[in-house]
Amino acid sequence: MKFFEPHESLKNFCETSRKYFFEGYQVIANEVNEWFGLSKLSPRDTILEFGGGEGFISIFLSKLTPAKFIYLDKNPYMAELARKNFEEAGIIDRVKIVVSEVEKAEFEKNSMDFIIARGTIQFTDYKKTLSNAVEWLKPGKVAFVGCGFGLNISDEYRAKVDEFIKKAEAKEVNTEPDKFEELIIEGYRHLMDNYFDDRLEYVKALNMKGFIFEIKKRLI
Repeated sequence: MKFFEPHESLKNFCETSRKYFFEGYQVIANEVNEWFGLSKLSPRDTILEFGGGEGFISIFLSKLTPAKFIYLDKNPYMAELARKNFEEAGIIDRVKIVVSEVEKAEFEKNSMDFIIARGTIQFTDYKKTLSNAVEWLKPGKVAFVGCGFGLNISDEYRAKVDEFIKKAEAKEVNTEPDKFEELIIEGYRHLMDNYFDDRLEYVKALNMKGFIFEIKKRLI
């Protein structure tokens, strides 16, 4: 896959993402397609990726499902980089690009057939982000958000992930680890206290070489 030159402000992020996350994006795309039947969606259905970065998860998913995509990121330089990637992948006509913070984004209630975000939610007002995800999901559909690298990763990639984690722990890479530990507890509590009885069928906390929330909205 071709990598475009990022804006100067994004060079460090993109270097890290391409080195440590790129393989994981493909693993996650394959896994969520298998688990949630995304290949069975139609061209009328919509997948939202927020905090989409260079758009790699959406690109990998686009090879597995005919659905259309909404790409959401607050950084206009990142959105422009993603646009180039979507054009290179030949899917630009299937993607709507929105530049906004996820907490402030406005989408119709019950409009998304799947929501995915990897490595983003800990940088947001996560309670508002989780509430938005619940509002935007169609009944019976799933949001899959967090900071995992995938479940069925190779031994070689697992070693690369371990290398990244060690660097993050040494403060070479800012992943907001304290915020993420808080999110695991308080985010789960927020969902259970506010939405579980009448809005959600279940909330799962998954360890996928990193933490992921799987949230399924209850059928009406």
